[in-house]
Amino acid sequence: MRRFFSLLWKAGMPWFWIVGYIAASVLLTNVGISATEYTAKMFAGNVDFFGVIVPFLAASIVSMLIASVSGIIGGFCQARIDRNLRRVVWKKIVHLPFGFYQSQQPKELISRMTTDISTISNLIVNVFVSAIISLYSVILLFGQIGSYDKTLMVTTFLLLPLQVAIGAIAGRLKFGLTDEVNQRNAELTEGIAQRTGQAMLIKSFSAEEKEKQTIGERTKRYYQAYIRNSWVTNLINPVYTIVAALQFILIVMIGRRFYANGAISLVQWVAFFAFANEIITYLSAYTGYWTSLKTAQGATHRVSDIVAEKDENLTEGREAGDFSGDIVFDHLDFSFGEKPLFRDLNLTIPCGQATAVIGRSGSGKTTLLNLLERLYDPESGDIRIGSESLLGLSKKSCREKLTYITQESIMLNGTIRENLLFGINRPVDDEELDAVTESVQIKDYIDQLPEGYETLVGEDGSRFSGGQKQKLAAARGMLKKTDYFLMDEATAAMDAEAKDAVWQAVSTLMKGKTTLYVAHDRQTVLKADYVVVMEEGKVVDQGPIETVYETNAYLRELIGEGGLDR
Repeated sequence: MRRFFSLLWKAGMPWFWIVGYIAASVLLTNVGISATEYTAKMFAGNVDFFGVIVPFLAASIVSMLIASVSGIIGGFCQARIDRNLRRVVWKKIVHLPFGFYQSQQPKELISRMTTDISTISNLIVNVFVSAIISLYSVILLFGQIGSYDKTLMVTTFLLLPLQVAIGAIAGRLKFGLTDEVNQRNAELTEGIAQRTGQAMLIKSFSAEEKEKQTIGERTKRYYQAYIRNSWVTNLINPVYTIVAALQFILIVMIGRRFYANGAISLVQWVAFFAFANEIITYLSAYTGYWTSLKTAQGATHRVSDIVAEKDENLTEGREAGDFSGDIVFDHLDFSFGEKPLFRDLNLTIPCGQATAVIGRSGSGKTTLLNLLERLYDPESGDIRIGSESLLGLSKKSCREKLTYITQESIMLNGTIRENLLFGINRPVDDEELDAVTESVQIKDYIDQLPEGYETLVGEDGSRFSGGQKQKLAAARGMLKKTDYFLMDEATAAMDAEAKDAVWQAVSTLMKGKTTLYVAHDRQTVLKADYVVVMEEGKVVDQGPIETVYETNAYLRELIGEGGLDR
């Protein structure tokens, strides 16, 4: 509960509207009591037009109007809470460190942002706030019955424990089952979201049947959890019905006895019967509140877990100035969890040159770039550019001074223009866009599209080939205009001609500046002035490409028979 209220505090509750909702509901209860008493008078035979009928109609109309206003305010409250919670959780998600996404299933966050947050907002408005309103209504109704006869009020109160006990038992049963339903739903959502964007992979490996079975199994687990929950819910409902019937009989018998003894009038007996049933309805709602509270605990835990994660502090440290000088990894240690990767790593990347990092898969090439980009922090050691330690700089300002193009060439579901300008914090006109897209040989293709730069790229850039996406990513990187350019196999999906064009554009842009890139093919490696060879987290060779070629078998194997002839 501490973490839950901490979450609400961070989200900021719409207290004005919540108080308004409670006030409207309280007013509705008071007006409802008047309407019930006029109804009792009519059932007792009093049909005085101005004394009973007109007041009854007025109370009923006012009650309906207040109920409508109360419902509107309640819906507004829930929508505002939904919005505020989603803002807080999304802000947390985008500020979480890169390692969080490596250890989690990011697409399950869809369920956290939708189903779980809706469950929490429903809990606040339709459980916590409604429980306060119900408590007030129950106290008011007991007070009204007590105004007829105190003994009658006490006798009615003694009917309540059975209803409360059944609600507590039902809540315990439903908590685990509903939480399992939500978890299975999140697994199913994650699976579908992941696979709908991978049609090419599924079809090229003829994996339709396998994927049908995979999602089928998740659907089955969700179905089984849902059925178990449905069984418990529907078996509990008859118990509620039986208890309600028993209470109904007792209310009639008790009220009849007090009326027969002359303790209450006929009008009061009819009103008592209505009030007692209202109390039972409110108490039945309390059992529902308890059940909802228990079933919402899973959603609350999952969302609270995300919010409780430690943020990546983007602004801690000094502002980075203009970088200049060699990139230096100094006695660096880094591990993935329990598995060490770098131990006392020492490496210098020369300033003003193009440096290729090569090595077999798993040797630490990409991790080297991720550390430089400050996506990870080392356990010990230092990373410097010139004399400036990156670890003493704010991550935000450090990243602004570096351009990093990944192999995935990530595209957002928007227009070509929006993707090219993503993260570019300066005005860029069409003339500059034309120049940079032409330099990577993608402008002609864009010009052929009816909507040009306003063409939608599709989910994950699905309307473009892998090579085209890499060209767009390279163009986006060039628009950032930094002195240090990092590339992780950023041209791997291109043909030889396109690679040459992109590298020519990068070379022109980065002339006299520093380029550091991961490469696995001859054509790309030969663009380098300097080469670093890595193996199992260690630098086994480094130097000008001509020198390393003479001493390193892996580089000679990679370059092949053509040698250093470019």
